[in-house]
Amino acid sequence: MLLEARNVRVTYRSAHGPVRAVDGLDLDVDEAEIFGLVGESGCGKSTVVKALLRLLPDSASVEADVLRFNGEDLLAMPRARFRRHMLMRQIALVPQSAQNSLNPVMPVGAQIVEGIRAHSNICASKARERVVELFDIVGLQPELVSRYPHQFSGGMRQRAMIAMALAFEPSLIVMDEPTTGLDVLVQERLLGRIRAIRERVSLSILLITHDIGVVAETANRVGVMYAGRMVECAPTLELFGDSQHPYTLGLKNAFPSILDLERELISMPGSPPDMASPPVGCAFVARCPFAIDACGAARPAAVDVGVKHTSACIRTAHIGQMRAAAMRKATWHS
Repeated sequence: MLLEARNVRVTYRSAHGPVRAVDGLDLDVDEAEIFGLVGESGCGKSTVVKALLRLLPDSASVEADVLRFNGEDLLAMPRARFRRHMLMRQIALVPQSAQNSLNPVMPVGAQIVEGIRAHSNICASKARERVVELFDIVGLQPELVSRYPHQFSGGMRQRAMIAMALAFEPSLIVMDEPTTGLDVLVQERLLGRIRAIRERVSLSILLITHDIGVVAETANRVGVMYAGRMVECAPTLELFGDSQHPYTLGLKNAFPSILDLERELISMPGSPPDMASPPVGCAFVARCPFAIDACGAARPAAVDVGVKHTSACIRTAHIGQMRAAAMRKATWHS
């Protein structure tokens, strides 16, 4: 196992008291795997990324029963050693919004050269040769090395950021909302390129997104996150074909399916809970049309409901009836 996280908690200090943005998350990423982490905005996905890469502000604290990468304890590792030996070399990030991540007055290739030299003793000419190699891997022409960010399309900028992340051939690349702001055709080409890179370079990808269509097309396994916790996790085909949590059923209703173009999209009413004062029981209880009194009494543990398939719901025995009812708009908007 490449990445192993157990009971991860991330708490922000605020003027109104502590806010638990990640509240007991369990997450595994295997070697040579694309793992998709999906959920609504504000569920804690990006906080997980920043916790792994030690990019959280000083107002945040990270705790975990286990947080290991390639056998090394990330919580016990000194910050200086993490930056020298782990960041970029073993774990790399493709951040949200490539436009905001690139210096507008500096050629893209020069920025990647600068990043390579900041983490190694390689000379400028060798670093530039490496950038040309990286551009080839992500499908960018060599002449683009000397171009500026405004001369790149949105998809090209994202590929340039992927090239930068690949510079030291890390074991894991974390991609945080890589398709945000891209039209559907550019998004499709980028996802195709990500799959091609995965086949060409042996690495794992942690794909963070709010778009379940992206993970359905790209990931080997999918974790569904809600209010700082993983509520369901399964191999991709099983998660979409045999969903075991009401929140997953609700997410699927909100996205179109090419297999059923006539199906009406159904939104989930309500909003995620305030993590400054989270509910005692299931965090989804206020929005769940299948909730019973017991759901609000204690937080449900994730249980095995299949091979590598877990769900944090106490009513999994009734999932067949819930799945059928979830397809009706009246269930959610009664």
